[in-house]
Amino acid sequence: MNAARARDVTVSPAPEQAASIATVLSFMEAHEARRGVAPAAGFFLSGAGEHDRVELNEQLYDVLKQAVEALNRGQSVSLSARDREITTQQAGEILGISRPTVVQLIESGEIPAHVPGAVRRKLYLSDVLAYRDEIQGRRNAFIAESSARYGDVDLEDVDTLLTEARKAR
Repeated sequence: MNAARARDVTVSPAPEQAASIATVLSFMEAHEARRGVAPAAGFFLSGAGEHDRVELNEQLYDVLKQAVEALNRGQSVSLSARDREITTQQAGEILGISRPTVVQLIESGEIPAHVPGAVRRKLYLSDVLAYRDEIQGRRNAFIAESSARYGDVDLEDVDTLLTEARKAR
């Protein structure tokens, strides 16, 4: 795995936090005993302000519970973040383009890809999302620039403007 694509974090239980960790674990276990294992839209991460809270989804709840259980047992917890690999088909679906167009973007160097096995290209999800954001940014900038330049244009002239814009690329 590429070192730039992975981050590892290890947390060891601090003796002075044992009571706090046990309280969190006790809360989670009691809730599960009353309402079942999966959190049913009811676990929140809260801040100091009245409206500072966000709901935890089931996946985050599971990660938190496993971490709290391990810390309660006096174990260290390691969290390893890995960038998810996706196929060219999946990248096309995310970008709203065809798989062959994704392949062309890879070959032209616009989106990075790699071949982890023998044949199929893989892309990192973060690279595809960054490309999507870049394209949306370019579109927004073009729209803003066009609006400023051609603010008083009639709708009938839009086709002419689009043709000019395509030629300018």
